[in-house]
Amino acid sequence: MPENIYHADPTSLSSTGARTLIRQTPKQFYNDRHEPQKPKPEYDFGHCAHKMVLGEGNQFKVMDPKIHGLTADGKQSQKPTATGMWKATEAKARLDGLTPITKAQMETAQRMAGVVFDHPLARNLFTDGTAEMSGYWHDDATRIRCRLRTDWITEPTKRRPRRIVVDYKQSTSAEVDHFEDMVFKFGYHQQQAWYEDGLIQHGFEGFGFVFVLQSNKPPYDVAVCEIDPEIVDLGRRLNRRAIEIYAECEASNEWPGIPPVVHRVGMSNWRRERQESLLHVAS
Repeated sequence: MPENIYHADPTSLSSTGARTLIRQTPKQFYNDRHEPQKPKPEYDFGHCAHKMVLGEGNQFKVMDPKIHGLTADGKQSQKPTATGMWKATEAKARLDGLTPITKAQMETAQRMAGVVFDHPLARNLFTDGTAEMSGYWHDDATRIRCRLRTDWITEPTKRRPRRIVVDYKQSTSAEVDHFEDMVFKFGYHQQQAWYEDGLIQHGFEGFGFVFVLQSNKPPYDVAVCEIDPEIVDLGRRLNRRAIEIYAECEASNEWPGIPPVVHRVGMSNWRRERQESLLHVAS
């Protein structure tokens, strides 16, 4: 199934939608579903990196400043992305269903993929598998239609008889502590639980789940990470509440936003300790 068709489905709830419902508001979810989202260059690069690693994904229009960044008199502009030629080429690419990407970004994505396949564990995970598999199911309790789209599922082999679901992420760092922050910020424990539950509905059993995290800055370090099972279980409970919220909003056709009250803001212990440490900074 093409990625754009999967993401455009208005009749089912995805992991991303569930996280928006529980971590933001139903109003934000409703807006995201019904209002066309503006293209984001950082997402374009992410799609490109995914394609280089997974071998599946968006089709791209590679844009070269020497070709697509010319001024009206045919000279190369010092600011190629600001030229009319560049903007017109970019707009046409999107109309044609292509993701515009700069030549430099494509080269970076290719280098990143090379590092992934030089990593002994990541290389093994991305050998023999299925990329971007979509699935649908109905939640037993609410009958809400749900959907998933995995990055990669390994095929069983003699050396690795158990299937493993692999989710590829890029960020500014591949440090494990940074990934912990990402799990909290983006709800990756919810994503894992969502995919696990959906795959079980499709008859998958006894599979593992890992994240391959890669820095998008040289030298493009790679880390393979697992989320603690108790944190994944917390994500599963958050997903359950998100499905309930979605069902309630669908039934009432009301999608509330942030409550209109005064919100008191506190500070987590670690942030408080960091602030208090400033009191002892030498002058």
